[in-house]
Amino acid sequence: MTSTAPEHPCQALCARLGVRYPVLQGGMTFGSDGRLVAAVSNAGGLGTLGTFHYRTAERVREQLAVIRAATDRPFSVNVPFFEASFELVEALARQDGVRTFTLGGWFSEPMARLKEELGLTVLVSVNSPTVARMVAERPLDALIVQGNESGGANNQFGTAQLFDLVAPTVSVPVVLAGGQWDGRDLFAALARGAAGVQLGTRFFFCDESPLHPTIKEQVLDQNLKRPLTTALVPVSDTLNMRFVTNKAWRTAMKEGEVEAIFRDKERVFDLSRAYFEPQAKPILLYAGTGLYRLRAIEPAGAVVEGIVGEYRALAARAMPAL
Repeated sequence: MTSTAPEHPCQALCARLGVRYPVLQGGMTFGSDGRLVAAVSNAGGLGTLGTFHYRTAERVREQLAVIRAATDRPFSVNVPFFEASFELVEALARQDGVRTFTLGGWFSEPMARLKEELGLTVLVSVNSPTVARMVAERPLDALIVQGNESGGANNQFGTAQLFDLVAPTVSVPVVLAGGQWDGRDLFAALARGAAGVQLGTRFFFCDESPLHPTIKEQVLDQNLKRPLTTALVPVSDTLNMRFVTNKAWRTAMKEGEVEAIFRDKERVFDLSRAYFEPQAKPILLYAGTGLYRLRAIEPAGAVVEGIVGEYRALAARAMPAL
C-alpha cells in the first residue's frame, strides 16, 4: 500500500496562479510599474501592478500595455481601498481582460459575483485578524497577511503573529508579507506552513523598479557604510507606515509632518512623485525592515532566481535529529 504526501500549500498557490515559484511582488502602491511587473512574472514569480498612484483607469491601461508587450506570463493588479474600488476592478476585468486581482483589505458581494461570472483569481491582503474575518467567507483564492515589518499600510501585528492568528481560520493558501527578503525567508515561510512570500522593498530597490536610480544608489551607499534601520510611524488611529530613519524622516517627525501628509491625499501623491525624480539628498521613503540586507541593485530576475537558489540550498541540507 502506498501513501501520498499531502500537497504543500505552495503547490496549490503556484497551480492556481500559474506561476513557477511562490514568490510574489507586492503592488507597493507607488512602487511598481509595467516594466517591473513583467520582469518578475518572466522570472517565474507573480508580478503585481499597484494602481493607486496612477489614479485613473486610462493610466492603468497604459501600464497593462507595457506588461503585455513584455510578457505572456500571469500577473496581478492590486486595487486597494475597499468597495469604492470595485468600479475600477470591473472595468479592468470586463474591458481589459485582467484575470488576477490583489485586493487591499476588501472583497465585496459584487466582487464575489464578478469573480464567479468571469472566473477571476482573487488574492486579498489583510493587515489584521479583524480584516481577515471580514473577507473569510468570500471565495478568495489566497490570503496575504501583511505584518508591520512591511513599508506599506500596517496595523499593530507582526507577520508571524498574523499568520498564527489567521491561518488556522481559513482553508486557502496564506502568503507572508512584511520583512520578507531572501531564500531563508521563503524556507522559513514554507516550513511554517505558509504558501509563499510577498516582497515589496526588495523589488522596490531592483533595476526595473520606477524608483529613481539616484535614490536607489544613495540608499545602497548609505546601507553599505552603516546598515539602515526603519521605524513604524502611526499616521492615524488604525494605520501605520514604515519609513527609513534618515535625516528627512527625523526632520519630518520633529515637525509633525508625517501625520499631516497622510491627512491630505494630494500631499501623499506629492511625496510619491519625488520617488521618480533625481534626488541629491535623502527624502522621506517607505521601506520594510529587510532593507538592511540590501547589498546590490539587481535585476528582478536575479532577485527571484537568488531567492529560489538559496531556498533550494537550504532545503537540501540535512537537519539534526533531536
